[in-house]
Parts: sequence; C-alpha cells; structure tokens
Amino acid sequence: MDSFVIMVSQFMDYLQNERRYSSNTITAYKKDLKVFSFWLRENMSGAELLNDDDGKVIDFKVEFNSIDHHLIRLFINNLNRSGYKKRTLSRKIATLRSFFKFLTRQELIDSNPMIHIISPKLDKRLPKFMYEYQIEALMQAPDLSTTIGLRDRAIMEVLYASGIRVSELVSIKIKDIDLDLGTIHVTGKGNKERIVPIGSYAINAINDYYDSGFLDDKGDYLFYGVRGKQIGDRSVRTLLDSYIHQVSTTLNISPHTFRHSFATHLLERGSDLRIVQTFLGHESLSTTQIYTHITKNQLKKTYDKAHPRAKKRD
Repeated sequence: MDSFVIMVSQFMDYLQNERRYSSNTITAYKKDLKVFSFWLRENMSGAELLNDDDGKVIDFKVEFNSIDHHLIRLFINNLNRSGYKKRTLSRKIATLRSFFKFLTRQELIDSNPMIHIISPKLDKRLPKFMYEYQIEALMQAPDLSTTIGLRDRAIMEVLYASGIRVSELVSIKIKDIDLDLGTIHVTGKGNKERIVPIGSYAINAINDYYDSGFLDDKGDYLFYGVRGKQIGDRSVRTLLDSYIHQVSTTLNISPHTFRHSFATHLLERGSDLRIVQTFLGHESLSTTQIYTHITKNQLKKTYDKAHPRAKKRD
C-alpha cells in the first residue's frame, strides 16, 4: 500500500519540474485531488487511515490497483449530484486522467482505469481577444519615466509580440534573447523548446528596459519584481490589472488574452495556421484551429457592418 498524500506530492513535483505547468494549474490539480482523496477515504474499503498526535486524519494508505473505473464512476456520479457544472466536472476528470497516467508511468498500477472514463462533451468557448486599438492603449499606459514602467511595457510588448504563455515569460533568461535576430528561446510545457520571433516594438521596449538600469545587480532572468526576485505569474496578472483599469472600466482580460490576441491577429492578416501552431507551441493543430472560428466570426461581423447589401436595413 502507498501513501496517497506522498504520491500526490510527487505528482505535483512532476507537473512543475518536468511538465512545467503554471502555478495556477498545479493549484487547481491539487484541489481536485484533495476532493478525490476525501471521497476515497469515505467510500473505499481497505484504506488505512493515518492520524496525527491529535487523532486528525492527515493521510491514508491505499492499494492504487484497487481503484478501478467502477469506483471512479461512482466518484464522478457523486460530483454530478453535487451540482458541478460541466466544465468544472471535465477539469476534475482531466486531473484524474493525468494523475493515473502518472501512476502508470511510476508502475504503481497495472492498467489505467481512466481509459474507460469519458469526459462530458462541452460547448466550445471562443477565447477572448483584444482589438488592435485596445492593445495600443495598454502599451501607452505605463509611465516610461520610471524603471517599473519600462519593465511593464517590455512585459506587455513581449507577451503580444511572441504569444508565449506567462509561465514561459517569467522563465525567460537574458541569454535566451537574441535582439539582433529578434528571437526568444522559449522552454514550454514538457520542457519542449522552441524559437519565437519578436518584432521591432518588443525589441525597442527590451532595449529601453535594459538601458533603464532596472536589471543592475540582478540575476540571469529577464524580468524581476520590485523586491529583486524573479517575477511570478501572479505579479504579472496584478500589473496588467492596474493598466487595464487605467484604460477601460469594461475590459476584462487576463495575461492569456495577449496570447489569444497574438494568434487571432496573425490569422486575420493571412498567416498560415501551422506557422501559428509552431509559434504557440501547440502539439495538435486542432488546438490552434479554435482561432479560425474567431477570425471567421470577425470577418462576418465586418462584412455585415460594411457591405451595403449584407443585411436589409430599416
């Protein structure tokens, strides 16, 4: 029998160090597995509870081979009865799918029970993106008379110029950037590496950031927080929120919106879908294809608005 908590901890280390998942994703996976562990303790026979000195259950040992697809279906049915929405339920199933795949790799189970589990079919949600004038307004928001403002503009320019994930942005080291070629060497999910181009606006913003002296006495990374430590995902979200509030009271975006906008604008201007797939680091072309729905919708809206005979007008 193996400790459930220890295996979850090893799984989290795997997601962070090998798969390079973002801290938000890892936190969500951990919460999902906590819900699963509570349910197992109450409903799985043979689990050996481990208590602290006060008698509180802190862990339990389980034979992972005994967790079959029938038991997992009972857990999913319980989630259904608890009123979880389809998207939340689908994410929890995805967490279990990833966890049991990890257990298979660790040879703790003979066969993966999740191969018998089907996720609920979800309605496709189109990712949010910004219009070019909104991007321009955000780029103008930082106070360029300050080192922080120059840093923040460089962060936004790099996000939009490259389409990289925030987890990839905060991991960029100075040696990863070639300003002469206009490229960044990026390490993405699963430690997969790729080269992404950046344009003159991002290059100029980085040069201004270098010249500001913000990086003096810092380390190897490109972006740092005000306390001199490598900047984190949450700090990037916080600084973006401050600029969003400056330019709009209705704009609701996340750092990932820069990535969506990057892909959308490239496709709208005729870029090849497979090239965009390479830039984004998507393993499957089908993941990138969602952006074609956005561009088609935008093209239709533009046509309906501009063509004199697109719609009958009163």
